Amino acid sequence: MRETRVSKKDNLFASSRFVLPEHRELYARIKEEERRYLPPQLDQEQLGEMSERVWQAFQTGSGLTVTYYDGQQPRRLSAHVVHIDQEKRRIKLRAGTDIHWISFARLLQVELAAGF
Repeated sequence: MRETRVSKKDNLFASSRFVLPEHRELYARIKEEERRYLPPQLDQEQLGEMSERVWQAFQTGSGLTVTYYDGQQPRRLSAHVVHIDQEKRRIKLRAGTDIHWISFARLLQVELAAGF
């Protein structure tokens, strides 16, 4: 079994008896924030291409595979576009019997599904 090494700095609060529990919790939260996923910023060209693919899938009834940010990490979903809500800037997708509303702002990638 391979042992992972923890640096002295990372283990500072874990091994100290003189640290208040609140400080230990704060340190753990800070470390968790550092490991958190941050979605990439997309340019106008990428956003336009994704919008075009969503519209094309909606018009033709073909399937899509979307990658979106769920607030914690990226997720992939293969579905059909049921509705495009331009006012609230979101799309309604149907994957089997499940319905998903996804904001345009959370989209990372949109692909037209072949043979969906």
